Amino acid sequence: MAVLANHPRSEATSAPASPVLSLRRRTPPDAGGEPAVWTMGLTLAISLAMIAALVVVIVWRGGTTFLVRPIDRVTLATGEAFLGIPVQDEVYEPLPSEAEAIAAAAAAGTLPPHALTPEGQPLRRRYRVGNRDLGQQPFRWVPLHEVAEIDRPPEATLVERRGWGVFLGFPDAVLVDGEVVARGEAVREELKRQLAAASERAERHEELTQRRIPSLVRRLSEIGWERRGARRELEQAEAGVSRGLPAAAWAGVLLGAIASGGAGLFLTRRVPRVRWGVRRRLTATAAFGAFLLAGVLALAAALEHPWAGPRMTPERLARVEAELDAEAAEIQAEQAALLAAVRELEAEDARYRVRFVDPLTGRFSPESGTLLDRPMKVSQVVRTVPANAMSGFERAGVYLARWAEYLSQSPREGGTEGGVFPIILGTVVLTLLLTISVVPLGVIAAIYLREYAPQGFVTSVVRIAINNLAGVPSIVYGMFGFGFFCLTLGRYIDAGPQAPMPRPDWWPLLATLGLVLLLAAAVGALTAKRPEHEPTLLNRVGAFASGGLWLTAVALALWMVARTPYFGGFFSEKLPESPTFGATGILWASFTLALLTLPVVIVATEEAIAAVPRSMREGSIGCGASRWQTISRIVIPAASPGILTGAILAMARGAGEVAPIMLVGAVNLAPAPPVSTEAPFLHGDRPFMHLGFHIYNLGFQSPDSEAALPLVWTTTLLLIAIVLVLNLTAVILRARIRAKTGGPGL
Repeated sequence: MAVLANHPRSEATSAPASPVLSLRRRTPPDAGGEPAVWTMGLTLAISLAMIAALVVVIVWRGGTTFLVRPIDRVTLATGEAFLGIPVQDEVYEPLPSEAEAIAAAAAAGTLPPHALTPEGQPLRRRYRVGNRDLGQQPFRWVPLHEVAEIDRPPEATLVERRGWGVFLGFPDAVLVDGEVVARGEAVREELKRQLAAASERAERHEELTQRRIPSLVRRLSEIGWERRGARRELEQAEAGVSRGLPAAAWAGVLLGAIASGGAGLFLTRRVPRVRWGVRRRLTATAAFGAFLLAGVLALAAALEHPWAGPRMTPERLARVEAELDAEAAEIQAEQAALLAAVRELEAEDARYRVRFVDPLTGRFSPESGTLLDRPMKVSQVVRTVPANAMSGFERAGVYLARWAEYLSQSPREGGTEGGVFPIILGTVVLTLLLTISVVPLGVIAAIYLREYAPQGFVTSVVRIAINNLAGVPSIVYGMFGFGFFCLTLGRYIDAGPQAPMPRPDWWPLLATLGLVLLLAAAVGALTAKRPEHEPTLLNRVGAFASGGLWLTAVALALWMVARTPYFGGFFSEKLPESPTFGATGILWASFTLALLTLPVVIVATEEAIAAVPRSMREGSIGCGASRWQTISRIVIPAASPGILTGAILAMARGAGEVAPIMLVGAVNLAPAPPVSTEAPFLHGDRPFMHLGFHIYNLGFQSPDSEAALPLVWTTTLLLIAIVLVLNLTAVILRARIRAKTGGPGL
């Protein structure tokens, strides 16, 4: 301490510091980024609040659609009385005469309570009244100053029917064969007893009329098409026209063409890696040429050899028609039996009827709007809801039963009644087909762009084009899908080429295609650079020429397929009455949405591949793995969480698109689901129903949009839930893959 005290600087440190003017400027407030941070945080909070508010509104409005609401008996000052379910109150602008009547009633003290707001504005109430078959509107506005009395009688009942919407009335009687078996308070118990048997009859009737009989009708149509196809084949045989190849043979031809292209690419890539001389390269090219020649000869033998000619003869046609006639007779007999069973069910249903009386008109609930003198059948009743006499437990049971019906039944009354199960099925199948179509294609494209394609001007242009495609309006994709998939590719699959090329001109074109393929393989093999050498001018010119020849071969092959005289379509016998793939369907809709979401998958996959550390690639190659082994076993597994992210984004966008599918397959009511127990189980040619399109129909195309408004919210909630479930499934799968591969940044 003494040493420190005698130190020359000790006095300076202990002495008070003299004031010194600081020359350093004060740091401005925005240099630390606090305003920007607060702005970004506020923006994020506002966005999250908007999303949360939207979700809360959808959940609230959609979740309360099936609640049991009380039934009011409204008696007006004129003496008129009706039953209605209160929906909402609103302020309105009365007419001058009406305003004078309101003022006079208020002055006299006869104005009903709650007829005015605290500010003195008149109110009116909207009631759901139903009973459309008796000429009433589904909803009715009532000014509250005109109401004399509102009460809630316990016997008031809401009847949910299979047709003509709901009915509000008082139970009157249950009839069997025209005789009254229950009246008044006993109606509910008797009706409850009969509803179980009536529901079984209704389900049996629906099974026969909507599933079994239509399937028999479709099979009869197919028999007619098969008969027409056999006769057309005989006509071609008598005219000396080759029948071409069946579907299995054309599949073999396609696989052979792919194998030929793969062999050419193999020679182009593989030969320069081996220290072969020019002679050996020419030998490999000659082997490829021999492979092509063998394929051409095999195709010629299949198409033009005598035993490959038309198989149909008059004798064979007679046998085929006899077999088809026998099958048609069996189907017609079965159809007649089913129709007889349907008539028996309808006759049994006609015995049991129920009457509910409308207090406004004094008339009972009819069988339909055209059969007003017949009481409603018991089988037409889905359920009866005496809302004013139900306990909380009973209300909860009705609420759950309505949700169960909504999720498991088919729509009725133009989608405003019943369920949405076929619509859910169509949405899920479309989303799965979209994902199966777009993910492999997007992953392959991203792998090539990131790992194989030279990073130059062309690759940059391709990436810019992919990013621009993500911003193209979805309706443009719908127009493209309808024009290309439905009108072009679908018609080709159905009927073959519209203007087939003459056979003498087609074979020289096939020989030209073989020469171009051979030349492309030879140029690529002879001019490709070795891995250990830098590319020379000859290598660059050879690569450009080889690529041009391959593109020429592809274009020539497509032209030959489009104009081939040996393909008459797979479903030509159905034309022109019933096109199969030449019309809209769920397969073309999934392909259209796959094109729409392809940029999303490509960009996400590229980013995921780029995030894989380079050290992992170098370590794999250093251990002796090839480039493809490194990509398939190291890069793709490590990037799989990012790839699944792209798939999630594609599902989320594709599941909610409406504009494209309106043009390529979505309908308001599909006659048959796209998935069934009948072979081939997945029917890609069938139109389908979609939740997004169903929301559009309910909100804008429904004849009674006011009655359908609650279902709009419910269907929106259901669509969000389905997309959320699909996305959560993919997120859980991604999390498990990420846990196995490791690396939070992958």
